[in-house]
Amino acid sequence: EHSTPARHVPEHDDLEALDSSRAHPAAGGAGHYGAAGPAQAYVRITRGCNKFCSFCVVPMTRGMEQHRPPDQIVAEARRLAARGVREVTLLGQTVNHYTWSDDRGRVTTFADLLRRVHDEVPELPRLRFVTSFPRDFTDDALRAMAGSPRICRYLHIPAQSGSNRLLKAMNRGYTVEDYRDLLDRARSLMPDICLSGDMIVGFPGETEADFTTSVDLLRYARYKNCFIFKYSPRPGTAAYDRFDDDVPDEIKRRRNNDLLAVQAEINLANHRELIGRSVEVLVEGLSKAQLRRQESEQDRGCEVEACPPLPRDASDDRIVQLTGRTSGDQIVVFDGPRSLIGGILPVEVFAATPYTLHGRLTHAGAVEPAPRALQVETAGSGAFRLRVLNAAS
Repeated sequence: EHSTPARHVPEHDDLEALDSSRAHPAAGGAGHYGAAGPAQAYVRITRGCNKFCSFCVVPMTRGMEQHRPPDQIVAEARRLAARGVREVTLLGQTVNHYTWSDDRGRVTTFADLLRRVHDEVPELPRLRFVTSFPRDFTDDALRAMAGSPRICRYLHIPAQSGSNRLLKAMNRGYTVEDYRDLLDRARSLMPDICLSGDMIVGFPGETEADFTTSVDLLRYARYKNCFIFKYSPRPGTAAYDRFDDDVPDEIKRRRNNDLLAVQAEINLANHRELIGRSVEVLVEGLSKAQLRRQESEQDRGCEVEACPPLPRDASDDRIVQLTGRTSGDQIVVFDGPRSLIGGILPVEVFAATPYTLHGRLTHAGAVEPAPRALQVETAGSGAFRLRVLNAAS
C-alpha cells in the first residue's frame, strides 16, 4: 500500500491548533493573508501526508493526514469573503486527498468540498488550491473545477520525474503514462487550464536516459511554470537510507540548468499566445521594479539620516508599475495607481518574457500611459533579457 488511512482532527474552530505554521510561503509569514494583503487569504484544509515519497520528510515531521470538517472550511471562507477577500487558496500537502466522514457516515470528498465552497460562498470571486498529488486526482474533482466558473483554472500537480524507474524508486505510486493521462483529461475538460509542476534532477541512479524522459515530459506537459530541484539526501527519508547519492554535483547542476532552459522556452511560447488578449488580474501590489525604484529614491542623499518612507496609502494616485496574477497564476505587470491594489481588473497583454506578462489597463476610465516598446532577446544558455526600446527604435 502507498498510503495509510487518513485521520480526522477533533471538532474545533482554532485554525492555529490545526497547523501553527499555516501561513503559505506567498504570504510572507504575515498570518493567512497573501501578497495582496487582505485581498488574498489561505485556508488550510488538511495537514500532514500519508504518501511516504522516498525523498520527503513531511510524513515524519508533520505526521499523518488530518482533515478539517467541511463546515468549518466553508464558514472560514465565508468570513474571509465578508471581510473583502477576493481570492482564497485551499492548502494541503496533498490537498486533493481531502476526505471527511461525519457522525452519520456521510462522506465529503475533495470534489464535494470544492463545490460547497464555490456554491455556498458566491461572493468570493476566486477559489484555488495547492498542492495536488497526481495519483489521487479524480475525474469528479476535474468536473468540479470545470463546472464552477469561480474556481481558478490552475493545477499544481508535481510529476517529479519522467522516468517510470525513478518514479517507482521515489514511491510515487503512478507511472508517466498515468500522469500524462491526467493532464490529457484535465485539458479535455478545461482547454484553458494552466498547469504547473515540480521536477527533481539527480535522484540516485538517474541516468542520461532517465533525464531525457524528464525533458520529454516537461515538453509534453507545457507547464506555465515548473519548480526544478537538485536532489539532496535528507536524513530520515527512505532514499537517504536505501540509495547512494551517486549523481555528481556538476551533473546535477547541468541537468538543472538544462531543464530550466527548456521550461523558459515553454514559458515564453505560452506567454506569447496571450499577446493581444485581455486577462483578468488580481492586483497584488507594486512590482519588483517599482519597489527597486522607490528604494533607490529613498537611498539617494540619505547617507546620514534615514529617509521617511514614500507614501503608500491607497489615496496616492501617482502612476506606478503594479503586479498581479491571472486566474491561471501568470504574473502580469502594468502601470496604474496604487488604489487598484486588491482589485480584479482586465489587462491587455502587449509583451511577454518567460516569467512575466506586460500589459495595460483596459477597463473604462483607467489611466493608460503609452506603453514602452519591449523586445525579448536571447542571452545564451537558455537565458532571456527584456530590452526597453526608446521611441526612436
